[in-house]
Amino acid sequence: MAADLVNRLIREPSGTPTAAVLADILAIDPPSVAKLDVDDAPGFVALAHRLDTVFDSLRRGDLDAAATELNALLASHSAHPHLAKENGEWRMHHHPADAAVLPMWTSICSENLARLIGAGESARIGTCAGSGCERVFLDESKNASRRFCSTTCNNRARSAAYRRRHTRR
Repeated sequence: MAADLVNRLIREPSGTPTAAVLADILAIDPPSVAKLDVDDAPGFVALAHRLDTVFDSLRRGDLDAAATELNALLASHSAHPHLAKENGEWRMHHHPADAAVLPMWTSICSENLARLIGAGESARIGTCAGSGCERVFLDESKNASRRFCSTTCNNRARSAAYRRRHTRR
């Protein structure tokens, strides 16, 4: 979710974010979409900028700056983990049960990125190595070797490398 917010609202914005764009980003959690208000857009853009700072710090290898920003986000919208039963299944929630949608997603995104850093997995939080692409992603591969945000960027980079190799002959 943090990567989606950064990519869709900062790295490749399609104009002023609308409730429809935010609803599409938050579609993973239908109750969030139901609570979404058009007045939430500026807050989500501000959150995306702060999360972008975290991704950028990690891209530069500045783990201290990333942790400092995440600590500030957690202090302003602290996580309150609890179990909630949804559709007969218990799920972990990372926010107060009565939280508004923006503070809720601020705590969720902040806590999850902080957990990765705290577990020594900051290398899994990446920025695409594709030429001209600045999208961010979470590497969920087994060996944490992902370098591109998508198959498209990976294929583009491989094709360019192939063309470079064969034009030198």
